[in-house]
Amino acid sequence: MRTKVALSACPDYNPAAVQAAVVRLLGDLGGLAAWVKPGQTVLLKPNLLSARTPEQSVTTHPEVVRALIRAVKAVGACPVVADSACSAIQIERVWEKTGFKAMCAAEAVALVNLEKSSSVQFNRAGVVYSVAKPVLDAALVINVPKLKTHMLTVLTNAVKNIYGTLPGFQKTMLHKQYPTPELFCGFLAALYARVKPGLTITDAVVAMEGNGPTAGDLVPLGFLAGSTDGVALDAAMCHILKIALKNVPYLGLLQRAGIGTADWSRIEMVGNVPLPLRRRHFRTPVTANLLNWIPVWLVRLLAPYVWIRPSFTARCVRCGLCVKACPVKALCIPEGAAAPVLTPSACIGCCCCHEVCAQRAVEMTQSFLLNLRKRGKLPS
Repeated sequence: MRTKVALSACPDYNPAAVQAAVVRLLGDLGGLAAWVKPGQTVLLKPNLLSARTPEQSVTTHPEVVRALIRAVKAVGACPVVADSACSAIQIERVWEKTGFKAMCAAEAVALVNLEKSSSVQFNRAGVVYSVAKPVLDAALVINVPKLKTHMLTVLTNAVKNIYGTLPGFQKTMLHKQYPTPELFCGFLAALYARVKPGLTITDAVVAMEGNGPTAGDLVPLGFLAGSTDGVALDAAMCHILKIALKNVPYLGLLQRAGIGTADWSRIEMVGNVPLPLRRRHFRTPVTANLLNWIPVWLVRLLAPYVWIRPSFTARCVRCGLCVKACPVKALCIPEGAAAPVLTPSACIGCCCCHEVCAQRAVEMTQSFLLNLRKRGKLPS
């Protein structure tokens, strides 16, 4: 049997249009009643990365989650909404800015603070991490990502969105434990296998390409997508947007582990969105996969010559979020400095500073050797 991925046309975020698109999507996937019983708790996990407005399309649009809340209520289940933002100390501001505080209040649905909830500890080959208990306790987790590119993982959608089930600043510190894209994608695969949401609904009405997940360019794609297999959903998005699967390592890892399907020949597309899309290739980040051509054991040895590091533009307002987000304390803001100062030898190129910057003042630059590789002047 092939794994089903559904697409539902949704031209904009008009509430009626989103509601109709969600109803069509859930119908194509078999209906919510197939996955949850009356009275059970359904946790909806959007992407609430940071304090951005819905129009900036950095976060999942609240209208998509509103429509899912109503669908959950319609089958007699109890919806709650929860996520852990990249800046854990600003969670109330994130809720307000993204529109989720007002939306959840209007729908009389709990907005759970994962930073204050209990968590369950796990150990992965000596690396300890904790997953928020409300996520693990829910009868059904509906993963509701925003379709975007990502400076470190190339794609952020179904699998990457599960990273927000980790409460607190461990999300930052785990980059220190897994300092290369390949190692970090390995952890993402393990985390997704641990949480394994029962259903994923992607907000691709307006997506982001280029230097995502916060500083990319907005692209109106005009659809919602869904599947009970988040790996298949991510693989389908890669196929539709012409992103090579090899550039998103966690998909192959999960398929080999038997967690999902990444093979396009084993995916069945249904819905009312004509394919292929009438658009050019989806632009991936400038730094995408530049480090993946180097074996992991060589990364530290070649560190002086092969690196991706932040630089700061005049848009910097010295807010200090990037300094707090850096897992290796490579950034500081000296008194009188116009922008943060980097200690190059400490930087691991995790792009956390780029991800949290609300001013789009952080640009990730690469070394001369990586520039040669990108221009095709070095062998693969």
